[in-house]
Amino acid sequence: MSLIRRALLGLGAFAALAAAQASAQTYPSRPVKIIVSFAPGGIADTTGRLIAQGLSTAFDKPVVVENRPGAGAIVGIALVAKAAPDGYTLLLANTNVSTNPALYAQLPYDADRELIPVANAVVTPAVLVVHPSVPVTNIHEFLELARAKPGQIDYASVGVGSFPHLAMEMLDQMADLKLVHVPYKGFAPAVTAVMAGEVQVLASDVPTALPNIQAGKLKALAATGTRRFAVLPDVPTLAEKEIPGYEAVGWLGIMAPAGTPREIVLRLNAEINRILTAPDIVARYEKDGGELVPGTPEEFAAFLARNRERWVKVITAGHIRAE
Repeated sequence: MSLIRRALLGLGAFAALAAAQASAQTYPSRPVKIIVSFAPGGIADTTGRLIAQGLSTAFDKPVVVENRPGAGAIVGIALVAKAAPDGYTLLLANTNVSTNPALYAQLPYDADRELIPVANAVVTPAVLVVHPSVPVTNIHEFLELARAKPGQIDYASVGVGSFPHLAMEMLDQMADLKLVHVPYKGFAPAVTAVMAGEVQVLASDVPTALPNIQAGKLKALAATGTRRFAVLPDVPTLAEKEIPGYEAVGWLGIMAPAGTPREIVLRLNAEINRILTAPDIVARYEKDGGELVPGTPEEFAAFLARNRERWVKVITAGHIRAE
């Protein structure tokens, strides 16, 4: 390569870097879009809109949510993975980013190469609930019952490969229970099925289950996270005594296309952390069973690696494949 060509290439790289830095300094100069891979309603959508509202105020520029549901969040993830890395298209990412590579033989994106972590937002453990007629009063008794009746205890989920499915599959593997999976289309029909006695148990989100627990229509046995729910302080975690090391949590966070300037990533991270540490926001999520987890992009990356490893192990051992 000639010296002139090398010099031109060097100038081109310098110009590109200078342009990226200038863009980061003026960011955002136009509306920002957050892609939510689920329909309106539910914790993913509300979290996306909460972050969008906070960023709109901080930036004095519109930050809008665009719902792009479909195919286990694949539609929304792929859209952001292929977007320009300029900070104007962001992803409200969730557990599917961790699980999809193991659930699907082929994906139209490579999350490891095409997405980068910006800010973790919230982790969402589940609560194990059973029909009141199930003859148990605590998680220990339930595990003993399930072991005594292999293949006879049914559990609901919101679909093959969904977080409630994988949380129960992890329990099945770690406690050697031989439970039977019955998928439903959404938390509402799954909870209804448990209350009707069609199935015996469900790893439910707290907002859907809590009113029915309080009304005596469901019995809460355990939390799947690392600590008890503030709204269900008497319900122990599975890891406390019964299954040490058990941890099943969903998560939500902001990711961006790979190549997004570091300055933009850090600014977004700082603003999102500020939004999530507001006392009223913390209280709101505790009421819904969520735990806010502000931190650096590097901490989010480490969390993603641990989460991915955990779920790939469960999916592989369970021979689970999404349709």
